[in-house]
Amino acid sequence: MPKRTPFQQWLQQPDADTASNSNGPTDTRLPVLVVGAGPAGLAGMAALRQAGVAFVGVEAHARVGGIWDRTNAVSSVYEGLSTVTSRHTTHLGRPLPEGTPDYLPHQTAHAYLEDFAEKEELVEHVRFRTSFVGAEKSPRGTWRVKLRPAEGEAYEEEFRGIVFATGSHNRNNARFPAELARQAREAGVRVMHSAEYETPEQLAGQRVLIVGIGNSGSDIADKVSTTAARTIVAVRTTPWINPQTAFGIPCDKLAADTPSWWPYWYRKSSFHVIRWLKVGGYRRLGLSRPRHSINDRVTIGDRGIVEAIRSGRVVVRSNVVDLSDGVARFADSKHAAEPVDVVMFATGFERRYPLLDAAGTSNDDVARALSFLVFHASEPGLCYLAETVGQRGCWPIFREQARAIAAYFRAEQQGKPNVRRFDARRSLDTPSFKGALFHQADTFHVDYDIYAEALQELSEWLAA
Repeated sequence: MPKRTPFQQWLQQPDADTASNSNGPTDTRLPVLVVGAGPAGLAGMAALRQAGVAFVGVEAHARVGGIWDRTNAVSSVYEGLSTVTSRHTTHLGRPLPEGTPDYLPHQTAHAYLEDFAEKEELVEHVRFRTSFVGAEKSPRGTWRVKLRPAEGEAYEEEFRGIVFATGSHNRNNARFPAELARQAREAGVRVMHSAEYETPEQLAGQRVLIVGIGNSGSDIADKVSTTAARTIVAVRTTPWINPQTAFGIPCDKLAADTPSWWPYWYRKSSFHVIRWLKVGGYRRLGLSRPRHSINDRVTIGDRGIVEAIRSGRVVVRSNVVDLSDGVARFADSKHAAEPVDVVMFATGFERRYPLLDAAGTSNDDVARALSFLVFHASEPGLCYLAETVGQRGCWPIFREQARAIAAYFRAEQQGKPNVRRFDARRSLDTPSFKGALFHQADTFHVDYDIYAEALQELSEWLAA
């Protein structure tokens, strides 16, 4: 008997208590509001337009592109940044032209988004320099939204529903270890987050401690080490470091093109061989071997960090435990304490989504408050283009999420019967989309093939 897909598992659960899911339908005479014009917001607008669902977009910045526009005040993009995933898996359905670098420089990524918005005829629907302030549900089930233009008074407008594409990797969502940051500030050490980093020159001649060795931390460490007096990376959990290319092919494309019928153990073992040949052993890098399987957590791409460590430009230390008096002390007593001038926390971002009441503060709490990681668990008019993490680019997943949202609103306009059934079931637990991947990561880490299939099945079911 064929194994049931996650969507089929969800569909075969008993219906939820409709008394607890009694919010009525949205008002189809009104447009949907899309908040944000980065990659997710543009995907959402394009899907709504293609589905014939009226919408209005708002964007606090003056142009489309989100954080990929470095002139955006909340952008976390820095000089020399390229995408972690290749152009083959980082697009919104319009392939990038031949000759484009495999890994997109941030300028190329932004230009692609501007071109996409123009060709999809989205720009005319967006109110730029306009911020979402808040919203309240009206007695008749619509959303009274307060918007504020950069110049002028805030005003209220009524919408059918709201699609939030507000992202998480921006300066407003930067996450700091509070105690370490306090110790450093009191000692007169400059404290910054990786989201605030812009160029190596701003740290020239400084003794820099970077806390965290994820994709941003490792790339920034490599760049900073070209100008800093000393660059130290404090590592709490050793990640798997993968090459960006193998046999001249980007590794995410190689993984995407690998036949799905190959046994999982064979694919995993093959990639271990490639990784060993390109990156080598961890002891030579001053790192302990990762304690988790290569697919249990997200890996980082080698964008120069391996050579930087081997050459001595970047020094690896264990987790920093104290920054009192401006001296970094490490968990491993074999690592001598070191005075530092700057501490940069490459410690990630919080997931903060407007109007989403998630119990607690963890990413898993947020995920539990969303059906299919997209739909509010109780409010039919609220949707979220929440970024997921996988082994390829997330932009195509934004398209699938957006299509599911558009399918819902279109099906509601057409009076399709499964819309009401979905509303009665949206509070049910969403099955896992992980498959064999990311067993030590939060719910937003998914197998993109499994998740995309589930969203496609949901869209088809809503339209039936």
